[in-house]
Amino acid sequence: MTPLFEASHLVKNYGTNKVVDDLSFHIAKGECFGIIGPNGAGKTTTLKICLGQTHADSGSVTAFGLGVSSNLLAVKQRMGVVSQFDTLDPDFSCEENILAYGRYYGMADGLIRERIPKLLAFAALTHKAKARPGELSGGMKRRLSLARALVNEP
Repeated sequence: MTPLFEASHLVKNYGTNKVVDDLSFHIAKGECFGIIGPNGAGKTTTLKICLGQTHADSGSVTAFGLGVSSNLLAVKQRMGVVSQFDTLDPDFSCEENILAYGRYYGMADGLIRERIPKLLAFAALTHKAKARPGELSGGMKRRLSLARALVNEP
């Protein structure tokens, strides 16, 4: 079975400092994957390569059978990403944060609005639909970020 995501022999150098050294991994459908390690181990650089935010010096990344570097837009439209740091818009309600994020994917408002109640229910935030992020606890913000990342059904 073809993996949903695969990194093969990634190498990234910053000057003489080798940050990623021949890293390979794959992620199968239904599998959860995490990258852990000490500061400076290359975790963030690896993720930036995988998300097309920086290029590897060598190696390749494929997602959904597509080369990330040559099909970045198509790959991004199928991914859901929850960043380490809060990127919720403080001026928007929970509903509006999901709506805006869906628009980034080019989704029709009607489709996004149809999905919002299900996503808020999944995140146990139905009762906070009109609340702004500043009114949410830290855990609620994380759950909203997750719900927002799932709007395009990655």
